[in-house]
Amino acid sequence: MVLRSLTVATLLATAACSSIRPVVNAREFIQAQQPKRVWVVNNANESYVLTTPRVEGDNIVGTRMNSDDVVSIPLGSAQLVEARQRDRKKTMVVGVIVAVVAGGTLYMVANAGKEPGDLGGYTGEMSRASW
Repeated sequence: MVLRSLTVATLLATAACSSIRPVVNAREFIQAQQPKRVWVVNNANESYVLTTPRVEGDNIVGTRMNSDDVVSIPLGSAQLVEARQRDRKKTMVVGVIVAVVAGGTLYMVANAGKEPGDLGGYTGEMSRASW
């Protein structure tokens, strides 16, 4: 039960170890990573959230979020392209936290019943002096 809980917590925490960050090379990133969505700001400061983005020629093409409109934005006019990417710092912090919790849990399980007063000598009877 404890192991299953730790496994689920680790998987959930690892899934949350990403953040929306600028993409260095939009063409390569979109082709290689195939993100579910990208955020694009063009030279006119218009921003778009595109789902299922792809690169066609010199354009980023995708469906506008919450719409059926297909938008094509020239790569040359994209001031900023952002996408959800793995965040190594968050992943490291979560890894340390999970390791500390797992270590503490294993320590407690390994040492259960070894401390004085842990029901080691309990017989089920109470003396009158303890009332």
